[in-house]
Amino acid sequence: MVIGFDWPSAGSAELYLYDRSEAQEAATLLVTGGIIPFANYTLKDCPINIHIMAHSMGAFVVREAVRSVDKTRNAELANDWRIGQLVLFAADISSECFELNNSDMIPIFNHCGRLTNYFSGYDEALAVSNVKNIDISSRVGRVGMPVETPAHEKAVDVDCGPRYKTVPKRKFKIIDGMISHSWYLEDPVWYDDLAYTLQGQIDRDSIPTRIWVSKNDFILKT
Repeated sequence: MVIGFDWPSAGSAELYLYDRSEAQEAATLLVTGGIIPFANYTLKDCPINIHIMAHSMGAFVVREAVRSVDKTRNAELANDWRIGQLVLFAADISSECFELNNSDMIPIFNHCGRLTNYFSGYDEALAVSNVKNIDISSRVGRVGMPVETPAHEKAVDVDCGPRYKTVPKRKFKIIDGMISHSWYLEDPVWYDDLAYTLQGQIDRDSIPTRIWVSKNDFILKT
């Protein structure tokens, strides 16, 4: 399952807030059309894992959807439902919400096996977000999770900025959009790291496409 939102080009704060409102509505649809049906039809011994990838404001959609499921306590849905891997890249949500025991993210960590956040300090779209957004805190897709406070043990940070800089004058061949915000989707090294992540057969510390920095903190190889 992949969740993403087109980034508004140079526009007003009103346009950004409109997209934010649309994202909130999409979160509701994700609950009713995605999470609940998948959770209800996944058998205990089913070998198929459900993973979620979220790009840009799609990360906000996923977070709000999972929070909504926990809040409504749907009588037909067991509260022990699980997804395997949750992957965020260029995520447009606050870095601060990843501080340990932050209430915004508790439902996410309760229901996922692991969360991997791919970020880049060169993401121009998320710099614009800091100005347009009501929440002016730094975006996790641009600066990663807070380094001065502990994060959840399931959370993994992968700094992709150095990899982005190894390809001068990057251009898209297939997709459209702001290159610094969506380049992941045409980068072979990132796709290799993503494949290892989703397969889940190699420990996070041993994935060969990344360099270990500290506990749950990595750099994508260049």
